[in-house]
Amino acid sequence: MAIASPTSSGRRAAAREHAKNARHAAYRDLVVEAAAEAFARNGVAATKMEHLAEAAGISLGTLYSVYKGKAEIIDALHESRLREIHAASIEAEGAATAPLDALLAGSRAYLAYFLERPDYLRMYLDDGANWGVRRSMERTARRGAVWGDGVAQLAAIFARGIDDGVFEPGNPDRLARTMLAMQQVLLADWYEEGANAPQHQVMDEMEVLLRRAFCTTDARTR
Repeated sequence: MAIASPTSSGRRAAAREHAKNARHAAYRDLVVEAAAEAFARNGVAATKMEHLAEAAGISLGTLYSVYKGKAEIIDALHESRLREIHAASIEAEGAATAPLDALLAGSRAYLAYFLERPDYLRMYLDDGANWGVRRSMERTARRGAVWGDGVAQLAAIFARGIDDGVFEPGNPDRLARTMLAMQQVLLADWYEEGANAPQHQVMDEMEVLLRRAFCTTDARTR
């Protein structure tokens, strides 16, 4: 009988581990998307782990093998959505060369994501985090890391704009977080007032606020 070499045994073990990790990653993604629909339909508080397993089409045991509980699923959902928001904002900002144009384009992409997904906006607002406060947004490491990337991207735009004389002098990181807080207030009001105002109206109002809050006198009317 042939005896497998240590090298071939190691390769098989590595292949099994890779397959297991891929399977778990697929389950995690499946659960996140099922959770988004279940939370939107029933609310976060009323949705149990049993409901999430059923919605994802997996057993409760499999669900607990990839997530420890509902809090971890909520965190994974927020992380996933924040990555999408960050990617959309970066794409919009990258299409603009001037700092002010990049800031406004990124803001429109950011707002559009939430305005097109009012159910997720409600969930994100109900989470109770203050979007511009580091301590609040970094309560969980994974979500906090993505949020931090977004703040850094905005801060870099503010730094360029300050150097170009477009934005008033200030701490770029603080200016970035102030902008996020402003967007939270505007989106919260939009939702609480019935989510009826057209998207372009919300975006235009945000642009006016951003110009007034951050731009130099000359840049406000450009």
